[in-house]
Amino acid sequence: MSNTLEKHLVHDRRNRPGGPSPVDVVTVQSQLAYGYAGNSATVPVLRMLGLRVVEVPTTLFSNTPFYPTLRGRVLPADWLAELLQGLDERGVSTRTGLLQSGYFGSVANGQAFADWLERHHRAGTAPRYLLDPVIGDLHTGPYVEPGLEAVFVERLLPLAWMVTPNAFELERLAGQPALREAEALRAARALLRRGPEWVLAHSVQGGEDELLTLLVGRERAWRLASPRLDVDVAGTGDVVTAVLAASLLRGEPPPRAAERALAGVHAALESTLAHGWEELDVQAAAPAAFTEGAPRFQAVEV
Repeated sequence: MSNTLEKHLVHDRRNRPGGPSPVDVVTVQSQLAYGYAGNSATVPVLRMLGLRVVEVPTTLFSNTPFYPTLRGRVLPADWLAELLQGLDERGVSTRTGLLQSGYFGSVANGQAFADWLERHHRAGTAPRYLLDPVIGDLHTGPYVEPGLEAVFVERLLPLAWMVTPNAFELERLAGQPALREAEALRAARALLRRGPEWVLAHSVQGGEDELLTLLVGRERAWRLASPRLDVDVAGTGDVVTAVLAASLLRGEPPPRAAERALAGVHAALESTLAHGWEELDVQAAAPAAFTEGAPRFQAVEV
C-alpha cells in the first residue's frame, strides 16, 4: 500500500474499545459473488454454527467455472501476502483456534501462503492447521496449475494437523491408487508419514450405489458409508471441511466430527436435489450436522 493511500485510509476513532475481537477460524480460500464454493460455502456454515470467522480470499470470481462464463480474477500473490501480514499485525494468527485453507488459484498464492505458515512454525506461533488440498476430482481431472501439487506435498502436508482430500486428490498426493477403500487406506497412511496426524478421505468408491468417507489416524481408522446421490455441484468438500472444523473446535473427537460432516453435506445435497437448485444449499448443512441422537452415518472402525 502506498504512503499516500495509507494516509488517506488510516484514521483514528474515538471511544473504540481496545480489546481484540475473538477469532475461532481463519479460512484462506476462493470467494464467489454468486454460488457456494470456497469461503462462500465454508463461512456461512461456520457462522450458522456460532463461530467467529476471518475469511481471506485467494480469488474473487463471479461464479464457479461450471457456467458458460466466468468473471473476476485470481488475486496476485503479493495481495494475499499483504492480507496475511495484516492479520499478523492485528494479532489474529496467534489467537485463532484453527486455520484452514482450500483453493489457492495459483502456484504463487500457494507459495505465499506456505511462506507465511512456515514463518509461524519457525516462531512457534502457528495455529492448528486443516488442509483441504483442492486439486480436482475424478470427473474433471485436475483444475489447478500443476506446480501446486508440489506445494501441497513438499511444504503444506508437513505443517498440517489434518488433511481432507477427495479420493482423486488423495491419489495425486500419495502417488498411488486411492479410488477404492483398501487403496485409499494405504494412500492415506502414506500421507500420514509426511506429517499430518489425520486424513479424512471422502468420495471413495464403495458399492454400486455407495460412497465411503475414511478417517485415518496414526493408530486407528474408521469407515463411513453413505448413499450416492445423482447430483454434481460445487462446494461439497468445503461444507465437509467446515462442519468438521466446527465439531473439532467444540472438542469433539475426529470420528464424531466426521459423522457430523457427512450428515451435514448429505443434507445439503438432498435439499439441493429437492429444490432443483443449481447451487448447493449450504444452509441445510448446519442443522442436520448437529442434531441430537444417533449419527445418521456411523463411523465404524476398520
